[in-house]
Amino acid sequence: CREGGAAVDVRMKAGSLCSGCGGLDIAVEVVFGAEPAWLCETDKLCRAVLERHFPGVPIIHDVREIDAGVVRVDVMHGGYPCQPFSVAGKRGGESDPRHLWPEFARCVRLLRPRVVVLENVAGHLALGFDSVLGDLAEAGFDAEWVVVRASDVGAPHRRERLFCVAWDAE
Repeated sequence: CREGGAAVDVRMKAGSLCSGCGGLDIAVEVVFGAEPAWLCETDKLCRAVLERHFPGVPIIHDVREIDAGVVRVDVMHGGYPCQPFSVAGKRGGESDPRHLWPEFARCVRLLRPRVVVLENVAGHLALGFDSVLGDLAEAGFDAEWVVVRASDVGAPHRRERLFCVAWDAE
């Protein structure tokens, strides 16, 4: 797109929380056409992978560091830690120190993206997902969610994952 003879970038921008190795970042870029504006990941090895796959994209080391100075994005996404909700663990839910949904929700309220994409374990539906939906609704977002098995997309195992897409309804 050109404005006054100069090229203007009109691609949507994405912000990634709890980025891991960037799988959801690639999916968001393919599905929404949103290029990453910034990533956020605490794990050093994952950050090395992100640096390789997304050269030049800033990586914030802790979700708690995100403030109003972060670049605004159209799509915010992430797979916040699943250990508090996984049937393979102790299922500590909100009392688990790895429970980062409150920080994710704070970032949604602060940055007001147009779309939020969440990924987690299917066990989250029975433990804590009602709080996620409540926080999104309180922030003015509507949401839809689905559980997808890895075998639904051709993988040779069942591994169920919860995906939620929320949009700014205000």
